[in-house]
Amino acid sequence: MTVMGVGAAATPSRIVSLNLCTDEYLLLTARTGQIASISRLGADVQESPLAARTRGLKTNPGRLSEVIGQQPDLVLTMGHDPQASALAGRLGIRLVALPYPTSPAQVVAQMRQVAGIVGNAPAGEAFARDVAMLGASAPPAQPGLVIGGSGLAPAMDGLAASWLRLAGIKQMRGGQISLEQLLVQPPPILIRNVYRRGQVSGPQAWSQHSALRRLPSRQVEADGRALLCSGAAMPAEITRLKKALAA
Repeated sequence: MTVMGVGAAATPSRIVSLNLCTDEYLLLTARTGQIASISRLGADVQESPLAARTRGLKTNPGRLSEVIGQQPDLVLTMGHDPQASALAGRLGIRLVALPYPTSPAQVVAQMRQVAGIVGNAPAGEAFARDVAMLGASAPPAQPGLVIGGSGLAPAMDGLAASWLRLAGIKQMRGGQISLEQLLVQPPPILIRNVYRRGQVSGPQAWSQHSALRRLPSRQVEADGRALLCSGAAMPAEITRLKKALAA
């Protein structure tokens, strides 16, 4: 984690998030009135499952230089940006740049961290309990395949696959998977990762192919908005997937 700026010990009252994934953390931990703005993507219902929580909030284009006028006392983002860090240091803005998480445990740790920073530690602990309960109640893992646009499947040992194990799905393989491969070797369970529903682009068109509907696989849909970050929105999505698979 990178922290730049001053006043690190103070509870912030004007918080800005520049990143879709930190938007999720902030929306689930900040108290009323603390959020100065979130990224435009975080308020887009096609991009974020938490967009309904953003009503009345200002948005920003995801660049530190564009939010200086909002006078934030804390800026959250994800990933290292040397220019943003340097600018924050010069302006005395507290910038917290979280690393991209690689496991649900790291998501929990970051959720606790953000909750502590914004002065709402109970929200972080509640999130940790929810994830622990998902782990304790995870059904036996069944082989399955989660596939998104262009037939891209999450890595077998990646963050998304780790979350999906809590729903009882063990990702069979990752990378690019063709329609022909699916037809020749259909997985027992096929989870179609649906992103930007109703806006079928070229990369997503494969998921509408009639041949997929005839596969013997058990098929359910995943909310691609949650899997985009595979972060704070995932416990709710895993709970929904478990119910869909048990139906």
